[in-house]
Amino acid sequence: MSTDSSLQAGTACADISPPAYTAMTGMGTNRPRPRGVHDRLRAKAMVLKSGDQKVALVTADINYIAIEHVDEVRRLVAKYTDVPPANVRVTSSHSHSSPGYFALHAGDQPAGWWGGITDEETDHAAAACRLIAGAVYEANLKLQDAEIGFGEGRCRHNIIRWHRTADGKMMYTPHHRDELEPNLPPLDDIFIMHVRHRGSAQPLATYYTNHAHAICVCLQSDLISADYPGFVAEVVESKLGGLCMFAPGAIGDQHPRDFDRGYDAARQMGYQIADEVLAAVAQMRYSSDVQIRTVRSPAVLPNADAKGTALRTRTELSALAINGVAFSFWPGEPFGMISTALQRESPFNRTVLVANTDDFKYYFALEKEYGKYQWERTGAGPTIYPVAAGDQLYARALADLKSLKSQP
Repeated sequence: MSTDSSLQAGTACADISPPAYTAMTGMGTNRPRPRGVHDRLRAKAMVLKSGDQKVALVTADINYIAIEHVDEVRRLVAKYTDVPPANVRVTSSHSHSSPGYFALHAGDQPAGWWGGITDEETDHAAAACRLIAGAVYEANLKLQDAEIGFGEGRCRHNIIRWHRTADGKMMYTPHHRDELEPNLPPLDDIFIMHVRHRGSAQPLATYYTNHAHAICVCLQSDLISADYPGFVAEVVESKLGGLCMFAPGAIGDQHPRDFDRGYDAARQMGYQIADEVLAAVAQMRYSSDVQIRTVRSPAVLPNADAKGTALRTRTELSALAINGVAFSFWPGEPFGMISTALQRESPFNRTVLVANTDDFKYYFALEKEYGKYQWERTGAGPTIYPVAAGDQLYARALADLKSLKSQP
């Protein structure tokens, strides 16, 4: 076992923009197919190495990615690199102006689910998996001495998706802006991790999270887009250099204030977040002495098909610790209550929840919080999970964080 804890890092980027006819997912099942591409969609990979540990963090400008596609990415990574496949994390941005990779084969996706999927779309998803794996391969070849820093900022554009009914109850409101509860604060923290070359200080990657759906554009355009994270990347990459990688936080009940308002709203939000990222990077302290710890936990969720037949659905959670900062990766859209609880109960001083990673299993809440609200019990699609599924994953996530903390 190597005792060298000096950090090495490599990065690479791949264009995964789909053909213009590829369906955009989110905001309803009858959405027309797009007529073009507004801005290119990209997958960005960063490989981190310290001692014998090597991990690959991937962010992709897509609505979601199913675990079967992540399996394929890992298969290719294992074939062509020495990055352990279990240490590959693939996070989707959840832009509702982009495709979602739900099924491996045409016909696997239920009819009527965004029109079903076509052979051409499954071909594109397969190609995107190869491009994502290729980006990991390239990043692994470009490992160089590096140092890492952490910081935080605030997003002024986040809101929470709840409103108070006439009888005083709180109701989860996905898309009704004018009815939102003004006294329920959103999660507004932005976490920033910056990796740069040790010696020259040349930026390699800026990895950040924000607790808000990428839905500023949404139904206001029929063009494919990365939404507000695309504008963040535009500014950060031009002013700072390196790659700018977005990972969604607890987005289940968190929205942009100006959701479904178009590109101007996305630009305004993106530029404000970019300013916060740049300011945080300018004040960071860096370390090249890094300990990386990671754990991955397969999970099985209770599920049911449209007829109510009991099913069991495969998914997974994972966690990563980089020195004193921990990341908890979730396969869907956790509510803000989960992020708050993890931060409170985690053994780490700073715990960052990252959603939509390595799978997509819709919304998750906590049973102990559910009694306070009237939260919809069904997900945003054909799978239905009891509220207890969120508690099941939360218990596993907390156990994983404790396991990481106890590792030597």
